[in-house]
Amino acid sequence: MRGHRLFRGLHLAAVPSLSRKRLTSHTVRRADDVRAFFDDVAQDYRESHGKAPTLLRDRLRLLRALLPQARGGLLVEIGCGPGQHLLALADHFERAIGLDLSPAMIELAEHLRHQHPLRDRIAFAVDPAEQLATLAPTSVDTLFCVGAFEHMLDRGQVLRQIRRVLKPDGCFICLTPNGRYLWYTGIAAHLGYEVRHLTSDHFITEGEFRTLLATSGFTLVTVGYWSFVPRGDMPALAGTVMTALDAIGRVFGIPDFRGGLYIAAAPTPDR
Repeated sequence: MRGHRLFRGLHLAAVPSLSRKRLTSHTVRRADDVRAFFDDVAQDYRESHGKAPTLLRDRLRLLRALLPQARGGLLVEIGCGPGQHLLALADHFERAIGLDLSPAMIELAEHLRHQHPLRDRIAFAVDPAEQLATLAPTSVDTLFCVGAFEHMLDRGQVLRQIRRVLKPDGCFICLTPNGRYLWYTGIAAHLGYEVRHLTSDHFITEGEFRTLLATSGFTLVTVGYWSFVPRGDMPALAGTVMTALDAIGRVFGIPDFRGGLYIAAAPTPDR
């Protein structure tokens, strides 16, 4: 309701000069539909939410801050797509593995790996996050996920698999859209804009994530909100307003104004 009041009487979608190409939500009935979607977008992959260099820089800065101080060992990214995050962080670890359910995305990641100076310590493989069949139990030091958790169909199963493959002192880091964000909860619909790439997408709230972690054998280490304004998915004026709200939310601690949610968690010791 607060989002509706902010934009009451402002019909941006009807103003051609302020409109951008609209996000279209693709129907998902089963896992094969998710795989097919990402295989298709991999053919002409680009950052769809806004300026790619800025968004990648912001995500990497946050990831580096969340990574354990004592680095090394095996780093894994699930839902890695073309692998830009893993490739940028690989120098902190002895080995790095990127996993994705899309063969086309992994093919793109492999192309980029061959251009990387540390290519011999990096690997990519097709492996859905609900399975992680390529990873042995208690073999991973740090596992992270960026902008993919919302696309995964069985998030509880994903977390159970992460719990299985992490070492007892391992770390799980996730950056995902904030389910409480005003753009997602009201403003976009009021303006007639879609927010999901896939009909199965779910933007998780902090409370939901806490519950999922607890029931999947994790202890929450840290949680917070980060600046994510998907300006590429909204009218230009809305993007300006949402950017201003993000700044206000950052200063005053208002989760509804922040587009990104992040967590770091550790396996709960077995009793």
